[in-house]
Amino acid sequence: MGRMEYFAGTKCFINRAIFLSLLCYFVFFLALWRLLSPVIGEATNLSGMVYISGSSSVGSSDTDLEFYIDKYEVTQAEYFKVMRSSPSFFKGDNRPVEKVDWSQAFAYCKEVKKRLPTEMEWERAMRAGTTSPYYWGEDQPDLYAWHKGNADKQTHNVGGKLPNSLGLYDMAGNVWEWTQTDHERSGKVVRGGSWRNGVQSLKSSHRIASLVIHKFHYVGFRCAH
Repeated sequence: MGRMEYFAGTKCFINRAIFLSLLCYFVFFLALWRLLSPVIGEATNLSGMVYISGSSSVGSSDTDLEFYIDKYEVTQAEYFKVMRSSPSFFKGDNRPVEKVDWSQAFAYCKEVKKRLPTEMEWERAMRAGTTSPYYWGEDQPDLYAWHKGNADKQTHNVGGKLPNSLGLYDMAGNVWEWTQTDHERSGKVVRGGSWRNGVQSLKSSHRIASLVIHKFHYVGFRCAH
């Protein structure tokens, strides 16, 4: 074999080795991207949510909780963008969506790759570490919630009152909120009170049940993750 043939063969071998190496790197990074892409998408989906960590008690249960929850109640504009419908009685893009039954709330959260919060998660988020009857203490509910005494018989734009210490708005008042937890009697647990209820309904421990088929102009929801 001549020197030229030797160098040509060596060059071909090196080129092939480089090609195979690059191909291996490409396959590796492609597999890595596919593995991480759901995580990246999931992180992006957390925009507009608040991270909650700690313990909470509802009844006799005491469980470590770690989750995200929407900063605001789901608005009519957000609901229409995803579900292409506008069911609310009180119209307004930035008002909370209402007149949605449990299945519709569940479907929306699923569509945006979230879920409804459990009752335990919801109460942990509402209390924000407080043990008082109301998360703001005892006085001045008007600063924190829309209720029967100040709402003028209607919903209002989300975020119009002061948030709790975790930065969550309208955890009390405006509209009741669906949870994914079954009520011990029937239906699902709803929490938070609303514009049509008195201040007593705004207590952090207050809970009622609603059948999953019911649609009320004082019941909405927010999502968790």
